Formats: sequence, C-alpha cells, structure tokens
Amino acid sequence: MEVLMNNFSNSVPLAEAKAKFSDLVDRVSRGEEFVITRHETEIARLVPVRRPSRDDVTAAISKLRATRPNRPALAEEIASWTREERR
Repeated sequence: MEVLMNNFSNSVPLAEAKAKFSDLVDRVSRGEEFVITRHETEIARLVPVRRPSRDDVTAAISKLRATRPNRPALAEEIASWTREERR
C-alpha cells in the first residue's frame, strides 16, 4: 500500500482506504494513524482507541465520589453509568 505523508500523518485516498480497509485497521490497532482524503481534502481519521489509564480511572472515581452523597450506589445509578460508558 502506498501511503502519502501529509503533515506528519499517513494520508490515504478514500478509494484506496475502501479497498484496503482491513489492512488499515490492522495497522491502526498497532498504533498507526491515518487521514482519509477525498480529492486531497481531509474527510476522516482512523486512530487507535485510547483506553484510559488506571490513574485516570481512579481519579474519575474519586471525583465522582466527592460529588455524590455518602451512600451506596443504587442499582439504577450503576445501570445508568454503564449505559453512559457505552456511548
């Protein structure tokens, strides 16, 4: 796959991205990032999913606990938080 360099990003024309999508996804899963272009105009980016670090999760939980009443979470609250995480 020929990939053009553009502003420190891997730039791939849309037609090529469509033809080699699986290869691009494999490369993204290994940390690469790509910009998809149409007529040399950037239209989309393929980037790896960034998982929060353990420290980020711990900080978020601490912040949440500081803002809510000192009581156990209700089942409805936990379900709501789970749904929010999936968005």
